[in-house]
Amino acid sequence: MIRLSFCCLLITTLLFQSCTNEECETSYTYKVYEPVYKTAEEIGADIVFVEDRILENPGKFFYYRDMILINEKDNGVHIIDNSDIQNPKKLGFIVIEGNQDISLSGQYIYADTWQNIIVIDIEDIKEPEVVNVINGVKDEIWFSDDGRFVVDIQEVERTETFNCDDNPDVFFWNNNQLFVDAMVDQSRFLGTPEVATISNDGFAGDAAGQAGSLTRMALFNDHFYYINDHTMHIFDVADLANPDKLNEVYLEWGIETIFPYRDNLFIGARNGMHIFDNTQPSDPRYLSTFAHANACDPVVVQGNIAYVTLRNGNDCENFTNELNVVDVTDLLRPELIATFEMHNPHGLSVKDEVLYLCEADQGLKVFDISEPEEIGSNQIGGVRDFFAFDVISVTPELLLMIGEDGFYQFDTDTPARPELLSSIRVGE
Repeated sequence: MIRLSFCCLLITTLLFQSCTNEECETSYTYKVYEPVYKTAEEIGADIVFVEDRILENPGKFFYYRDMILINEKDNGVHIIDNSDIQNPKKLGFIVIEGNQDISLSGQYIYADTWQNIIVIDIEDIKEPEVVNVINGVKDEIWFSDDGRFVVDIQEVERTETFNCDDNPDVFFWNNNQLFVDAMVDQSRFLGTPEVATISNDGFAGDAAGQAGSLTRMALFNDHFYYINDHTMHIFDVADLANPDKLNEVYLEWGIETIFPYRDNLFIGARNGMHIFDNTQPSDPRYLSTFAHANACDPVVVQGNIAYVTLRNGNDCENFTNELNVVDVTDLLRPELIATFEMHNPHGLSVKDEVLYLCEADQGLKVFDISEPEEIGSNQIGGVRDFFAFDVISVTPELLLMIGEDGFYQFDTDTPARPELLSSIRVGE
C-alpha cells in the first residue's frame, strides 16, 4: 500500500495548556480530512432513478434530439425532455456516484463512475438498467488495500493532548493556524491513511447528439472513445448495449478533451492540441501536435481552423488566459494564426461565422470569426449575469449553455443578441 504524501498540511487548531508544578499538558484541536470508502458493489447498487431532484452543482451536458442530459457533479445525471424548447421538463434523475462525463445514443446512456464506465438502458426512464460495465479505462482512482474506492472526503475534528516536555518540534504558527512539518511521520496526527495514490493526477457525438467542448468521451460513427489522463480507449458500439474493446492509444500525460471532426480527432491536452487521422476508427494515427503553454485546454474545429482556449485555475497550473486560433489546413503542420487575451475562457462552440465562448464570471461572449486574424477585436455580443463554463451551438438558431448558475437555452437567429428561451436554474 502506498501512503499519501503531503508537501504541507494546513490544520486549523485551538491550543489549550494546563500546567501544574509537576506536569504541563498542551491540547491541540485540529481538523483532518478522511476518505469515505465504498465497494464496487455498493457503488453499483446506488444507480437508481429519483423522481425529483433539484439542480445543485451542474457539470457537463449532452444534447440528443429532444433530450438534454445534465451532469450533477460526482452524483449523477438529470434527464430533461426538451421537445418544447421554451418549457424544458425534468423527467427525473439517475444517481451515479462519481459521474462527470455522459453521452447518449438511442436508449443508452454512457456514463463514467468513480471506477469504470457503465452503459444504462433508459427505454423505461423510471427503471434504468445497467446493461454493461467497461472496466480498465479510468485512471483517477483512489483505493484502499482491500479494494474499496474513495468516493468522498469528510472533515473530522480531533483533539490530542501532549506533555509540554514532549511537544514535538514540528509546528509553526501563522495567523492562528498550525502548520505541520511535512518531513515528520504525520500518522501521529492523522492516523495511518488507507488510501493508495493513483496515477497522475464542437462536435463530439453521433449524428444526432452533441457534447460540450469539455467532454472526455464521444460516440461517433459506431465507435465510442474515452480518454483518461494519458490514454485513448476505443470501442466498437455497433451494438450500443455491448461495447467491444478494439484498441487503446497511449497519448501522453495531461489529456483533457476530445473533439471528433470529419475524419480526424482533435485531443486537447494541458500542453497542446494533438491531431489524429481517424479514417480507420479502430486505429487512429497520430499526425501532429500544436504546442502551447501549460494550461486547461478545450478545442473545437470548423473548416480549416481550430479554436483553443487556455485558462488558469486551481487545476490548470498556469497564469495564461487566451484564445489561440490555429490553421489546420495542413494537419501535419498546424500553424498559429493569432492569439487573443481573454478573461478566463472555458468551453466554446463554433457555428458558421460565429464563435461562442464561455468567459466564467463574465458570462457568454459572441465573436465574428469571418476574419480569423481579428477575432479578438470583433466581439459582436454576449450575455452577462451568470458564470458560464460550456456551450453547444446546436443550430444557427439554438444555443445551449451550462454554468454554475444553471442551464440556459438561447435563440441565436441574431447571434449578436442571444434571446433567452428557457432555463433550469440552480435550486430548481
